[in-house]
Amino acid sequence: MNNKPVIQLKGVARDFFDGKQKRRVLEKTDIEIYPKELTILSGPSGSGKTTLLTIMALILSPSEGSVIIKGEDVTDLPENKLATLRLKNYGFVFQNAALISALTVMENILIASTVQGGSVSKLLHQRAEDILKRLGMFEYANIKSEKLSGGQKQRVAIGRSLINDPAIILCDEPTASLDVESSTIVLETLKGLSEEGRSVVLVTHDPRVFPYGDRLVQIEDGKISSDTGSQIND
Repeated sequence: MNNKPVIQLKGVARDFFDGKQKRRVLEKTDIEIYPKELTILSGPSGSGKTTLLTIMALILSPSEGSVIIKGEDVTDLPENKLATLRLKNYGFVFQNAALISALTVMENILIASTVQGGSVSKLLHQRAEDILKRLGMFEYANIKSEKLSGGQKQRVAIGRSLINDPAIILCDEPTASLDVESSTIVLETLKGLSEEGRSVVLVTHDPRVFPYGDRLVQIEDGKISSDTGSQIND
């Protein structure tokens, strides 16, 4: 099967300085992330899973090793080029929805496009409407986000991550503060996005999320302790 990885980390490690001492929080790690899969990174607090995700996101540089995105080694690219790569290829969903409370749901969905200085086309607006319908939030399109529940805000955050049609969606504990119903909607949506061809990587410590994943990578003490492997690449 000719299915190339979207993200490749080769010998990636990360050190932090704790006072006067250097502390390795991520040991040398090799991992490939493929399209059409929902990959779950799981492990206890402080295991290194969020560090790994942040390196995948091109937000944190590795202390050593290589980061390859869509076949291109981007390890040493300057920040402005990394920012462009993130804008074109990534959608982000975090535990805190981080919506702008004074804006409506629709305005929050479109914010990534308007920040670039471009006008909102009719096609883009229609895409935003379609996303909101898919997330069960269309009726709230003109409601200020400050009036939404936590679960509703997270669904809008997912919608915002989708507006630029990213190939990669990275999620850090997206269901941690949600009720069961909202959590199910979020996870089913993310699963559906992976089935459509996107690479979805989700960090969690909640085993209830595991059934939604195609691949489970367990991380302990800064290293991968187990990996069910990519089903796409079998």
